[in-house]
Amino acid sequence: MRITAGHLRGRIITVPDIPGVRPTPSKVRQALFNILGDLHGCDMLELFSGSGLMAVEALSRGAASVTSIEMDRRIVGGLAAMRRDLDLEDQWHLICGDARKSPGRLKGRHFDVVFADPPYGKGISDQIPAWLDAAGVSCGQLVIEEESRAEPVWPAGWTEMQARRYGGTCLHFLGAEEA
Repeated sequence: MRITAGHLRGRIITVPDIPGVRPTPSKVRQALFNILGDLHGCDMLELFSGSGLMAVEALSRGAASVTSIEMDRRIVGGLAAMRRDLDLEDQWHLICGDARKSPGRLKGRHFDVVFADPPYGKGISDQIPAWLDAAGVSCGQLVIEEESRAEPVWPAGWTEMQARRYGGTCLHFLGAEEA
């Protein structure tokens, strides 16, 4: 997969050949980052990191830092090697753990953007806002990638600002409601 913009534009990223790793297609990545706009100085949390492509794309486009959570140790090992190869060790923080529980390690942190790409069809997407709330993690914007045919029901306290469909993929943009 190729990085589409920023200082790493054109770099080819090798995606681990591990069942369940499903990199976000370049068309969807480009659309997402066009919607998010300028990332310079932003802190991002990535849940269900998988290929790590979204983290690298965000850092390439100017994000100050990305914290990625992935539970598969083999994948995290590959991400650590990629991080080293791309000289992103100071900006890209890796946590090997369950996305349901690991945000608790980040209690009290605020992220400008939280991006989550859970396994499709598992009914996980609509639980993610509650995980962040329970962990005490706040964000400016939560983006959840899900299959287009899914119809998540978001928990109280969260509003879907928009949903964008790209073929079989849908990006849900959510914001926490003011208390």
